[in-house]
Amino acid sequence: MSQLRQLAEPFRGDLVKKAPQGKYGDYVSHSTVTERALSIVGPFSQEVRHVITDDNGVVTGVVLRVTAVVDGQQVSVEEAGDVENPGSKKTNGARLKDAISDAHKRCWMRLGLGLHLWSQGDYFLPAQLDKDGYQAEVRVLREGEGD
Repeated sequence: MSQLRQLAEPFRGDLVKKAPQGKYGDYVSHSTVTERALSIVGPFSQEVRHVITDDNGVVTGVVLRVTAVVDGQQVSVEEAGDVENPGSKKTNGARLKDAISDAHKRCWMRLGLGLHLWSQGDYFLPAQLDKDGYQAEVRVLREGEGD
C-alpha cells in the first residue's frame, strides 16, 4: 500500500475525540497525528515560517511548513494555525505551542492524514486512490528506480 493511501486511511473511532460543547468538528490529538505520520513516512521536518501577533504583540497564530518524503517524493505544505482564546494563555510561548499544534494537524491534513475529519460524510479519497490504481502506479515507479 502506498504511503499516500496509508495517510488517507481514516483514524480508528477510538482515537477520534468528540468536539467540546460549542465547538465544531471532532478531532484527533496532536500526539496521535504525529505518531501516525512517523509510522508512515518516518522522520519529517517542520518549520515555523511566520508568527502572527496582534497589535499588542500577543501571539494569535503561526504559518508552519511540514516537509516529508511521501512515496519517494519530497513534499512541503504550509498551513496556518491559530490560538483559540489567546487571553486564556499566560505566555506567548503557550500560545505559540497551541498555534503550532493546530497548524501541524492542518499540514498533515493537506497530505491526507486526518482529512476525513474535515470532509466528514463526504470523504472519498481512499476509495478514489484505490479506483485510480495509485498503489500500482507507485509500485511501477519504484521498480524502475536505479535504472
